Amino acid sequence: MPRAPGKAKKHFIHGNEAHTPSESETPMNRGNHRLFTDERRARILQILEQEHRAAVTDLAGRFDVSEDTVRRDLRELESRGQIRKTHGGALRHTTPAVSYDKRLAQSTELKDALGRRAAEMVQDGDSLIIDGATTAIGVARALGVRRVKVLTNSLEVATIVAELPNIELTVLGGRWDPLHRQLVGQTTIDQISRYRVDKLFLGMGALDRKSGLTEPTDEDAAVKRAMISVAQQVIGLADHTKLETVSFACVAPASAIDVLVTDELTDCAPFADLGWEVIRVADPAAAAGAPS
Repeated sequence: MPRAPGKAKKHFIHGNEAHTPSESETPMNRGNHRLFTDERRARILQILEQEHRAAVTDLAGRFDVSEDTVRRDLRELESRGQIRKTHGGALRHTTPAVSYDKRLAQSTELKDALGRRAAEMVQDGDSLIIDGATTAIGVARALGVRRVKVLTNSLEVATIVAELPNIELTVLGGRWDPLHRQLVGQTTIDQISRYRVDKLFLGMGALDRKSGLTEPTDEDAAVKRAMISVAQQVIGLADHTKLETVSFACVAPASAIDVLVTDELTDCAPFADLGWEVIRVADPAAAAGAPS
């Protein structure tokens, strides 16, 4: 029977048997170079590591392949947990959610320094929300004798604030999240909506110019979004490792932040047009290790 019309599939010969190449063995053209599928996917990961995001059309052009081929690559990489697909492209996959105790033990001196500097913005009579992020605990410790109202969904923050004089404390209810040691869920969001506060002190899991503020879980993102909606001023706390990174669940655009309290290594150039007030704090650990 004659072969049906169409382009014949190439075969590689192994010994005496013809072998039809799998997709991962099929080379792809790019200029004078030929990339196998696995190599191309590795290159995609490199691009996302360096540039944080990439569009399907851009990747198709770089590798001289169809957009459908790129979409298959992205689906495969997402299934491995290596990237996060978006509409029209992909984002670098950030580190999965880390336990509260581990986060609490990371950069403790810097977190306290950021918290102390942020607390200097608090005035007598202010109403505040202090969220459940470990960076925000430094704010609670530094409130001192100020006469303020504090709302929080963090039992850690509540325990600290309860020992301070002159504080009117409200602990938001909700479902206990053991990973982040905070209260979350619709009950928490409903309670937040009943208040209007002067300042929100918001620890940030990831902050990117295009993707905005993102968090590892939908529930954490929803609570932070509700907090932002009731605050006159949003004060974000993050060290340099949190900027230009993207996590799973969207909270708000980067423009939702009014003040950023961060360390001296943070590059804020990508955010220059947003009009943030940026307050920089020296890392005590770095200063202690500096030569005299």
